[in-house]
Amino acid sequence: MVLKTFQLDQIPTIKAKPLTPDAFEKYGGVISADHQLKSNSKSNANYGTAIKLHKVSPILNNYSESKSGVKETANWNIFRCTAPNRLITHTNSKSTYKSTVLERHPFTTQTFLPLGQDKGKLSYLVIVANSNIDDTLPNLNQIEAFICKGNQSITYSPGVWHAPMVVIDESIGYLDFAVLIHENGVAEEDCQECYIKPGLNIEYTLSNSKL
Repeated sequence: MVLKTFQLDQIPTIKAKPLTPDAFEKYGGVISADHQLKSNSKSNANYGTAIKLHKVSPILNNYSESKSGVKETANWNIFRCTAPNRLITHTNSKSTYKSTVLERHPFTTQTFLPLGQDKGKLSYLVIVANSNIDDTLPNLNQIEAFICKGNQSITYSPGVWHAPMVVIDESIGYLDFAVLIHENGVAEEDCQECYIKPGLNIEYTLSNSKL
């Protein structure tokens, strides 16, 4: 369901920053063992052959608050994503993705887990915004972007605006994401969208950096 099309006089540039649990906290959760081994509650598991990190990312279902009252289900979906080459430009060491749509899921978290990607490779972008003061539309003045490695997963909190998944590893044909979400089949309750014209410039570099 499309709520609004924003027309921008100027195209703002947002620089993508490395994804960390602390940096992403106000938008949801991050599953990143390299970070969470240092800070999260943990215990030994599997008879000493594993470390269990506890409650690394939220799972929330608020469909009881939906207007329709239609019952939801928890679903695992797969998104097979290719790089949006027509929206990506490269200049010297920098690259820019033009973001033209934001969406949100008002009543549920949504978790994306990349499958089979090199753990240290910068693989995808996450672009997020919280809602404006009346909780109806994204606040375009406070958009943030994060660049994510192949061993990092993200969870959007209910109602957090975000771009569709943006694969930036153009060396692969596609990147699969396993996606956990609650859905009830009512379009306006499962997903709401806003278009942005001509778009937002998301600037990033593909040089890998340390955590």
